[in-house]
Amino acid sequence: MKAYDLGFGESADALSVQPGKSIGIDLPGARVAGWCGGRAPGIGPASWPRSPVTGLPMIHVITLELPEDYRRKGEDLVAVSFFQADDHVADDIEGVEELLAGTAPTPEQAADPFLAAVAATAAARHPRQQDLEDLIGGAHALIRLTAEEFAAPRIDPPADIRPDGLGDRYSRGQNAWDDSAPETTVWIGERTGDPNTGIAPAEDGEGGYVEAWSSDDKDLEAFWSSVEGVSHLGGTVMACQALPEGLTPYVFELEDGVGGVNFGGGNAQIDLESGVFDWAQ
Repeated sequence: MKAYDLGFGESADALSVQPGKSIGIDLPGARVAGWCGGRAPGIGPASWPRSPVTGLPMIHVITLELPEDYRRKGEDLVAVSFFQADDHVADDIEGVEELLAGTAPTPEQAADPFLAAVAATAAARHPRQQDLEDLIGGAHALIRLTAEEFAAPRIDPPADIRPDGLGDRYSRGQNAWDDSAPETTVWIGERTGDPNTGIAPAEDGEGGYVEAWSSDDKDLEAFWSSVEGVSHLGGTVMACQALPEGLTPYVFELEDGVGGVNFGGGNAQIDLESGVFDWAQ
């Protein structure tokens, strides 16, 4: 298998390590692999994931077409979309959690346009949506896409019919109505020289994995410096704290800020084989 680095921008010869940033990245053989921020793939507005705390639509962080080796849940599932609510400190909207879990709305809830839309989201939930929760209680979602879904016209978030009393920006969490980042093209190119390509990340050299910054080898130190802060598929994980348990060679490491995602200045590990998800700053 191979490892791949991600770059962002509208031209293969002017890519950056993050959308809108000045730090450039050279991706030999770069090809378009999706987009970050803005609209979601063509899954239908009613299927757009929502926060289980507020009921607001999550921000669309990134939709990424996967190289064949990384299509771990089926060859026909060619891409993934990742969403974030960042709602660990948001104010609860009564009834949202139960409605998103599939509880039938009461007559009063059905008469409320916002809660009726939340209930419709539960009914239209994408069959391959994986709900992810971080250690501080923030909600995220990962959706695996067919080629048809990936190629379908992109969609805007559902209509903004927010309820009264949502509070300020801090207490309502991120949402697609207020916080979507500008849409930016995502490119991938093969990562070369990574000693951990095809090896499951592990501590203490288990399985031959070489942890980042664990060696005084000057070539390795130069390599780690060159990939620090780069989102990627496979290869060396640059976890900000301890390595999450259960990672496989098919890990997607996503850096803070991509598509408006908030990891507190750190990064996240999303394992496409095991389903492990974690982030740290």
